[in-house]
This record gives sequence, C-alpha cells and structure tokens, in this order.
Amino acid sequence: MNEFELIEQIFLGLQDAEQIEAGVANGIEKSIGDDAAVIKLPADSRLVSCIDTLVQGRHFSADWDEINDLAFAIGYKAVAVNVSDIAAMGAAPHSILLALALPERLANETWLTGFAKGLFHACTSFGVTLIGGDTTRSETLVLSISAQGYLNASTPAIYRSGAQVGDKVYVSGSIGDAAYALNHADTAIGAQLAHRLHMPTPRIALGAALAQIGATSMIDISDGLYQDLGHICQQSGVMIQLNLDDLPTSSALSSIDLAERLQYQLTGGDDYELAFTLPADIAATFDNKTNTQITCIGEVTALALIDPDTSVNSSASKPYPKLFYQGQPVTTASPAPFTSLPNLSGYQHFIG
Repeated sequence: MNEFELIEQIFLGLQDAEQIEAGVANGIEKSIGDDAAVIKLPADSRLVSCIDTLVQGRHFSADWDEINDLAFAIGYKAVAVNVSDIAAMGAAPHSILLALALPERLANETWLTGFAKGLFHACTSFGVTLIGGDTTRSETLVLSISAQGYLNASTPAIYRSGAQVGDKVYVSGSIGDAAYALNHADTAIGAQLAHRLHMPTPRIALGAALAQIGATSMIDISDGLYQDLGHICQQSGVMIQLNLDDLPTSSALSSIDLAERLQYQLTGGDDYELAFTLPADIAATFDNKTNTQITCIGEVTALALIDPDTSVNSSASKPYPKLFYQGQPVTTASPAPFTSLPNLSGYQHFIG
C-alpha cells in the first residue's frame, strides 16, 4: 500500500456513518471520491466561503517531535480556524475541503490516524462534513482547508465595514491565552492554557445570534485584538476607543505582570474569539443565550479622518484603536500602564 492509498483508507475509514448521513441531510450529493463535490444549495440561501493555510514553522512548531505529539490538535485546529471565519460572518458552517502537503516522515498510519481523528472530531463538534481534497508530497507540512457555510434569506452577513459612531465594542471569551501558551509552553501557566492554543472554540452560536439581532461589524481574533480591531476601523472608516481596564482575562493569565499580560492580549493571535460592534440600544437589550461570555471593551467614537497628504498605502494613513487606561489615553508621552509604548503590530504572515 502506498502513502496515497493509506491516506484514502484512513480518511474514508474514520469518517463515520453519522457524519456521512448528516452530510446527505445537509444537501451533499457527492463528497469524497470524485473529481469534485456536489452540494445542493438550500433555497434563497447564500454561500459563505473562506480558506486558511497552516505552515510548519510559522503556524505551528517546526520540531518534528512536537508535530508527532500534536497530530490530533493540528487536525482539529485546521478545521476550527476556518469555522471561526464562517462564524465571524454570522453564517452556519456546512462543509470543508482539505489540501494536504505531506512530508514522507509523516506518511505513516500512526500520524495520519491521529491527524484524521482530530479533524473529524472538529467536524463533528462544529457540524461540518469533509467533502473532498487533495494530497501531495512536500518537505514540510502544509495544510489548507477551505470551508463553506450558509446564510439564509433573512439573515444578513456581518462585515467588517458596518461599524457606526456610538456603537459599543465587544469581545467574546477571554483573550491573550493562546499567545501566552505559545511563548511559555514550558511553564505551569503555559501548560494550563495550552488547550486555548491547540484546541480553540469557534463561536458559531454567538455569531449566528449577533447576525439575527443587528450587529454592525464583526471579526474573529486570529492575528491579535489590536490589529484585528484595526481592520474594523479601516473598513468602517471609524475610530475606536479601546479600554485596557476592561479586557476579559482568564484566571490563569491574570496572575502575570499587567504590562506583559496586556501585550499578549493586544498583539497575540490564535484566540479565535469574536470582536464585534453593536448599536448602543441593541447592546442594552441583547439577551445572550449562547453560554458565551461577552464583554464591552470600548466604543466607536468618531469617523476616521485621513490626512490627504499621506499615502493610502502607508500604515500611518490607516485608523487603529486608541488605547485608554483608567480613563486616560495611552500615548508615547504617557504610556501607563506600560513603561514605554509597545509595538502593537500583531501576527505578520509575511515577515521572518
């Protein structure tokens, strides 16, 4: 049996009957085993699509021993990060396609079984079906997952571009945990938070609920809160006041130095929580029945004013959140609670 036959056997063997039946019920007419999948679209629905690529040494460890140990988690997370993007649009996740560039040393039954179990565990947890994909040989592990979801006719998509002056800014769950775990894997706190890095929980129910009640903008936190809220500022053309005092913090992360903790919360990615804006009147009446903590962390304060003499391609021309601590702006001259204003750029995919 060659490695491609092994991959086919493992993935077909581990996709249980309930997953296949659920796929058929969701309109999947043809999935794994042909040139392409065929999906019957629900009447009056809209297709929501995204794709993420995870690369060894950039999105997870380059160390082969760690990759062997994390086979299940890598499979799980590859699905979760895509489902999180679907949730950030307010949509219901539906199906995924997998492209796997596999090194020879991982083309064995032990690693592939662990990886596939993690992938299918995520599929079952989030209500999606693997409907096909592609496999090739590579010197390093690279995997891309394309996810599809649906919005019904009565549900508006939530974009980054809809925030309005006066909206309240919220975030789900707690933030900074995954980045701390990544950078302090060998510490007691890092070990305590490791599940937040390796097994994130996309906020599907919350995203759907927010789409129904009129959220004006939303994004999932993958590259750092400050950078991701910056996308809302830029797409919506607004300024956001971000209150550092209000950032939701897990009990484990609350035990570290304040400035260090805030750095992870502002610039660390991989939490896959949702950051979103709500009109003030809706925020006051939102009955959150999704069992997901949400915290107000700021407000949309003004329209963004761009200097016409500044290049539109320059980062200096792009609006970003304004930080406040204990009611005072955080600036270069007055950087408290930091000793000096830190670098607030989040995860950079093309640097290093």
